[in-house]
Amino acid sequence: MTIAFATVALNIHQVGVADQLYKLSNGQFWFIETNVPNEENNKGGDADYSKRPYLIKSYESKENYHKALQIIHDADVFVYGSCPIKYFKERVKTGKLTFLYSERWFKRGWVNVFSPRLIKQMLFYHLHCHRKPVYLLGSGGYAANDFHKMLAFRGMSYKWGYFTTVPDLDIESVMQQKRNQITKILWVARFIPLKHAERMVELAAKLKVAGAKFSITMIGTGPEEESIKQMAIHQGLSDCMTFLGALPNSEVMIIMKNHHIFCFTSNRLEGWGAVVNESMGCGCCPVISIDTGAAPYLIKEGVNGFTFDLSKEDDLFDKVYWLLQHPNDREQMSINAYRTIHDVWSPANAAANFCKLAQSLLADKTIQISDGPGSIA
Repeated sequence: MTIAFATVALNIHQVGVADQLYKLSNGQFWFIETNVPNEENNKGGDADYSKRPYLIKSYESKENYHKALQIIHDADVFVYGSCPIKYFKERVKTGKLTFLYSERWFKRGWVNVFSPRLIKQMLFYHLHCHRKPVYLLGSGGYAANDFHKMLAFRGMSYKWGYFTTVPDLDIESVMQQKRNQITKILWVARFIPLKHAERMVELAAKLKVAGAKFSITMIGTGPEEESIKQMAIHQGLSDCMTFLGALPNSEVMIIMKNHHIFCFTSNRLEGWGAVVNESMGCGCCPVISIDTGAAPYLIKEGVNGFTFDLSKEDDLFDKVYWLLQHPNDREQMSINAYRTIHDVWSPANAAANFCKLAQSLLADKTIQISDGPGSIA
């Protein structure tokens, strides 16, 4: 089975699955990168993936572009991600198995229906994709529903996401090393409005009033960084809040392993939130906004973490404070969080499930993947 995947860039969110697909297909996998990697589409990664044997940089030359189109035409399976629609159109003409890989579209509500890219995509879908083997890989718990509202991919949607590298940990030992310490809470993101960094200052203030023993570490930079720092100072929280600025991903992962709780406070503009995968994969207990794409797929409430509602003033505080008061439960939830990412939402399992799903569709057979990547959305 030959597989091709086209999207804007090979980055930290994609490379794990790409490596696994290359391995599982015995080298019959190609990743078509359609734009020059930059700070935005690298997604915070600090590794160089340019020498991967399966990588084709379609933007580098006409030769590479035509090679990419030929691969898209010939592959048994094609995944179309965030890149020009011409790649999607060329593939659909072949009538071969195709997956559209997408986050939710209605991040801002129905105003997004006026997006030129969405209009082009949906017009092409409804005019040319019906009764053809074109399926959705919905990256996030709200993607399939958004497409269903546009009468697209009904009964043809599967769960997908972003898949970061998962370390092989002796998770019990990791938990043991963190016992009897002050509870360490971590936040990692850019300081921009959709990330709602101010919620961590509000959380710190409420925990302090409650007499809790804790520390909060915030990692990242952005236009709101200084204002958030000043907010913490003005509220007398300098003794329990630390700001580390921007750090390489490798250093962030080390810090995650030494923290107990990971908070993710983004609103619905967050299509997935791969940093949640990373934190769970390092043994943190997640408390994340239900509005984020990863939440419905990754979090089993009270089993491997908590979700909270941004619209409820005390919901984040209530969940975090409960975890502070119940360290044994928090530890078990952290272990379960690690196993969720290591065993289910890992690059290896995602690639294996994808191959099973693709092979079943190619053979017109029914396969039941009960949970995780490739299961019915």
